[in-house]
Amino acid sequence: MSKGTSTENKVLQRIIEEAWNLSPEMGATVEDVIALDPDPVDDGRLAELLTRVVEAITATPEFTRDRIANNELAAGVDAFVTRVIDEQSKVTEPVKKVTLRGRDNVEVGPVFPTPVFHKREVQMNKGFVRAEDIDLWGGNERLEIHLAQFRRENGRNPTSGELLEIMLCVIKLPGIDVDDQDDQFKIWALARSIAASGVRVPPIIDVDGTLLDGNRRVAACMLILHSQNAEFTFEEKQRAEWVFVHQLTTHAIDADRDAVVVSCNFEPDNKVDWPEYVKARKVSEAWQEVLALSPALPNKNEQATMKKELSKRFGLGPDTTVVNRYLKMVQWADAFEIHEVSKRGRDQFEAKHRASKYFQYFDELAKGQQPGGVAYTLENDDKFRAMVFDLLFDGKFKNWRQIRDLKVVHTNEDAMVKMQEAIDTTDIEDGQDALDMAVSIARMAQAANRELGANTRIEQFAKFLRELPVSAFTDSIRPENLRRLRDTLKIVDVQAKAVLGDID
Repeated sequence: MSKGTSTENKVLQRIIEEAWNLSPEMGATVEDVIALDPDPVDDGRLAELLTRVVEAITATPEFTRDRIANNELAAGVDAFVTRVIDEQSKVTEPVKKVTLRGRDNVEVGPVFPTPVFHKREVQMNKGFVRAEDIDLWGGNERLEIHLAQFRRENGRNPTSGELLEIMLCVIKLPGIDVDDQDDQFKIWALARSIAASGVRVPPIIDVDGTLLDGNRRVAACMLILHSQNAEFTFEEKQRAEWVFVHQLTTHAIDADRDAVVVSCNFEPDNKVDWPEYVKARKVSEAWQEVLALSPALPNKNEQATMKKELSKRFGLGPDTTVVNRYLKMVQWADAFEIHEVSKRGRDQFEAKHRASKYFQYFDELAKGQQPGGVAYTLENDDKFRAMVFDLLFDGKFKNWRQIRDLKVVHTNEDAMVKMQEAIDTTDIEDGQDALDMAVSIARMAQAANRELGANTRIEQFAKFLRELPVSAFTDSIRPENLRRLRDTLKIVDVQAKAVLGDID
């Protein structure tokens, strides 16, 4: 937990220089003594270190040999000690101290009850400091590999600003996965949460402003303050400027600091996040409220703007991907619950529990809204959709990947028979096996169809069109499918003329 300072470096350099002025042998001896001393040099440590240095000097053959013949060397050692102490007083820099401020009707004062970290009471004060007055902690083990890599490439420790750039992946370091290069420490996601709600858990700082816990939170505040894009508003930047913190007192010792670090990083807080079902419903409810307040039905662009504001309100940033995903999933969850309650007579809350348990499946059910996709198939076949909902309620899907295969099961009669068997059986494992078989049958049939080749497919399609009643074009085939057929036949006509020649 010890932290080196520029004062320490000056003191050590002064000791070494004075020893070399006495003699090269003593200079080398002093360097060895200092190199073996692991503790920082402060007022309390200086006398102890000098004593060890003098003992090392007076034990050298040069000092023993010349002490009787010439007392100047002995006097030089005494003068050496005196000069170092004098220089220490000259170069000693005032210890940096970050002063807490009162804000928002919160006064500076002791944290009560006294916090306990790793079975140790650690006295602290509470108050506000500017985010930019807090030094990101380079001793954070989360950054150990990154900092060692930076030191190897630059020959020094990074500044606080460079630490921020490392955490934001602005400084690219070899060996980090491509997927992690954009936001390895998830600072952007945290910044959006802070922009919406502020820093909810107080970072813990030392007297000099060095962080003991909360590197990511403070880094996120700095990101908000220095962001050059228009994502964060003036109000959000103001929210990030001052951070409510807990600060160790001037009486804190290293054992207190160690206890804070160990407790905050090794001991779990046992927090359980909200289920995604609950989060999505909160977003959906808020979206319905926004729509209700709109005087008229908003157009597509207006809805996009409203969703962007909603996304920022929930700390999700300006990208509306999550909001759109949640809204679609809730729509399918609602359809599932309505079906199970109204058609199958399930208890309302039992249906909700199942929807929450299998909520991720609704993400897959909502995908593929074009013909041939899962969502399209379910939306256009009520009976098939009911079968899928019943299988989902009974827990007969082994995994969400089977959802993707529903579109091929739907087009295969044998697979549909097995799917019905999966519904009819009361044994969950037997149902899972039957559904697994339905998927396998559909996959094999699909593979076989691919092997038939283009000629066979065209023969079958041409036969199908010739045998299709004319009335089907007006009574059965939807307009969008007629347009697709017409456009496809135009393409076929161009290709046929190119190969066969103009036969009109």
